[in-house]
Amino acid sequence: MLALLLALAAHVSPFAAPSLHDPVVALANEAGRGAAAVLPSDPTKALDAWLKLYFAGKISILSKENIASKSLAMKYGIVPKSGLGNPTWEGDLHAILEAVAKQDDAEAAAALLEVAAVGLTASKLDADAAPHHVRAAGEKWAARLTSGPAKEELAKAARGEGKGDKATVAGLQIAGVRCLARLGDKSMRTTIEQQLADADELVRVNAAEALQTLGDEAAAMALIGSLERETSDAVLIAVSRCLRSLYSQYVPTAARPKSDTVKGDDGSTGDAQPEAPKKAAGAPPESTRLAARAAIGAIGRSTWRGDMALLQLLDDWRSLEAIPALIGVLERFRDNPQDVQSGKLSLLLLYRAHELLVAMTGAVIPAEAPEKWRELWEREKDKIDLNQKHEPKGPPTTVASGFCGIPVQGSRVLFILDLSGSMDFPMPDKQSTRLDFAQRELQRAMSSISPNAHFNLVTFNGNPKAKLWSKDMVPATERNRARFLKYVEGLRANGGTNLWSGFEQGLKVRSLVYGDRYETNVDEVFILSDGAPSVGDIIDPIEILRLVHETNRFANMRINTIFITSTNPQEAQPMPWMTISPAELMRRLAKENGGKFVGL
Repeated sequence: MLALLLALAAHVSPFAAPSLHDPVVALANEAGRGAAAVLPSDPTKALDAWLKLYFAGKISILSKENIASKSLAMKYGIVPKSGLGNPTWEGDLHAILEAVAKQDDAEAAAALLEVAAVGLTASKLDADAAPHHVRAAGEKWAARLTSGPAKEELAKAARGEGKGDKATVAGLQIAGVRCLARLGDKSMRTTIEQQLADADELVRVNAAEALQTLGDEAAAMALIGSLERETSDAVLIAVSRCLRSLYSQYVPTAARPKSDTVKGDDGSTGDAQPEAPKKAAGAPPESTRLAARAAIGAIGRSTWRGDMALLQLLDDWRSLEAIPALIGVLERFRDNPQDVQSGKLSLLLLYRAHELLVAMTGAVIPAEAPEKWRELWEREKDKIDLNQKHEPKGPPTTVASGFCGIPVQGSRVLFILDLSGSMDFPMPDKQSTRLDFAQRELQRAMSSISPNAHFNLVTFNGNPKAKLWSKDMVPATERNRARFLKYVEGLRANGGTNLWSGFEQGLKVRSLVYGDRYETNVDEVFILSDGAPSVGDIIDPIEILRLVHETNRFANMRINTIFITSTNPQEAQPMPWMTISPAELMRRLAKENGGKFVGL
């Protein structure tokens, strides 16, 4: 990915390394000692000082520490000394940004763009830096701009008219399109649409996501045009999700799952309860047929990750034209087994294409027999009625198996197992310990995993770093499965629950720079845990949901979760930092990442 080094010529760059002799940093240091006098209100200078400290690692935006003696909003006279209540660094930032937004001019818009672009650079930011929080603050206050000059400043950035090198311009485009969408001004739609053709992949991704945020159905034709030419899996995923969102009112099914909802950088994920089925709003527009046709044409143009998103779109807008294309997917797996071994193809795509074929035709033919599907198509294509609810004609071709009743269907499968001390406690049925149960389920998974698949295991407890069984994914050969099961037999439980470390290690999260691919080739994840995150860098469940979303936004992994509920009242007591229950955290991890949740 491009390193997006963001800077604005009219401002001090927040990305420059701070100097001990820098007057702004010196002022902030004086503020930390409570020695400096209050300056006249100057929001942009206060913002520059805040960002310099942030990029120097001197600000933890997630910290609840009282920073009254360090507050830059107070030091620059933006708020009185009593104006922040119990001030934190995040509250300090919002107070400064509110003052900047009230200026409502081009200079204010430029300053807010800098904040909305935090984390879009090559700078390495760890979990404690929480760049998505900073970006969300910038976008929130940019959405309050109303003046013509301020909006035009955002539009110029979105059009790629900012000053600087290629990386700088691309970074400003990303921040610009996102901020324009947050304005909710549909007159800005065309400006955002134009960025779907930009040379930079991340700009195109963000343009599609911005159009979803804007929610204007008139953007459909531009998105369909993108589907017709796009080769990037990340962009195809974003465009498909946007089209599904814009057309969702016409689909007479349950509302889109949360995994198909573009979340804001504040990590909001909506209501956690299942949604009721809804009726279609009326006859769908002609463009839905064009969208389905474009999706059919795009299958196979990128990677299996892009194809999975396209098949979701085709599930919404079923078309007879899709059936030969779906059979073509089965044929790719039959003719290119080496692509499964290499990770170029995922068995998730095979199973998904097969599910759609069964649903569209009612026939039960194995996925491994594409020639029989071709014969069916040639024989029955004039008789298939997609408006009819098709029931499979014959016995099922698969049975429940895998891990805790969830079929193991991926080609690159990662198991993440909780080894905290409570895993030695009894299962709810008291027939075995939780660890004994987990060990048996891992044995079961090894008996059903595809011999073409690769797998690995991550275990976590209270240690700072989770433990990988193997440095890399290993093929599911008989020898490797035997070696794995011997290792599993020796697992022991102790310590706390550092859930985030399991994700960080297993998914190879190197930094929180927006758009990083995280170097993972995992396609399916199974997580088993029995408790709340209690130790580690991140223990807030909402923050874990945000970070997993950020990690998975391009990888499109399917994340399945299994939670073992405690029958011990003391163990079930809510932790003070848990804004949602551990079971709800696991349920939402699965729902927001296309997986299944099992509660035991």
